[in-house]
Amino acid sequence: MVLVDYNLENMLKCICCKCGVQTRSVCAKEKTRKIQKVEAKGLEAIPFFKPKEFPWLYCATGKASCLDLNFEEECKCKDCQVYTENKLDKLDPAELYCKNGKAE
Repeated sequence: MVLVDYNLENMLKCICCKCGVQTRSVCAKEKTRKIQKVEAKGLEAIPFFKPKEFPWLYCATGKASCLDLNFEEECKCKDCQVYTENKLDKLDPAELYCKNGKAE
């Protein structure tokens, strides 16, 4: 059962890239640059990247593949439109998907 779809609509709403947990991550920044290069060519990035290569939307894809995230920082899941629309507060885990895995 898919609770949160891995799609462009949710990617555009996702705020994982603004979360303090990953803002200092070299790994996430490198993945973000790759995505920006694809988008700069006028292409939708999602079809070109597998979920593990995409540094956001963890509630749909699961744990982060980047190992340099700072889990001491505050998680911003509760401020996210994807979180609210999908009622993720009622699911397990309720936040910090980059560490705890996708919503189930």
